[in-house]
Amino acid sequence: MELLDTSGARFHALLARLTFSEDVVGDLMQELFLRLCGSRGFDKAKSPLAYAYRVAINLAFEHQRRARLKLQSLDEDCLCIENTRPCLDAMIQTEELQRVLDATLQLSDLARDVVVMHYIEQKPYEEISQLLGKKPQHLRSLSAKAMTRLRDLLIDKKESQDIK
Repeated sequence: MELLDTSGARFHALLARLTFSEDVVGDLMQELFLRLCGSRGFDKAKSPLAYAYRVAINLAFEHQRRARLKLQSLDEDCLCIENTRPCLDAMIQTEELQRVLDATLQLSDLARDVVVMHYIEQKPYEEISQLLGKKPQHLRSLSAKAMTRLRDLLIDKKESQDIK
């Protein structure tokens, strides 16, 4: 498939960022290929690249729903006492990012795609607008509303955990 030949590395990096695990990226890339090959929507899509992005993002979130990623076991280097702080910092950062990604599941598909492309992949709104066929101003507005919603979700979740 030509799209995966030209953009495969981009999808690979996206899946790795969203799953925190290089181990599953190969399987998800195969699943992406199979879903795109078997999809009638892909052939009819105005932008096959945007369609493939949505499928890849959904695959990553499906993987998270199935697996509910657990914290990775500590590396051999992290077992040393002097390396404990950097390892704990990395674990906390991974856990915080996981909470944010979990909260994005409550956004609409379009809002989730924009948040992932802009904040995780660091794509400018102009590039995202070309991929998704939407105006950059619309995507900025959608992104701002999505970020407000994420903040509210994360604050509510943290407050409910603090009560327990």
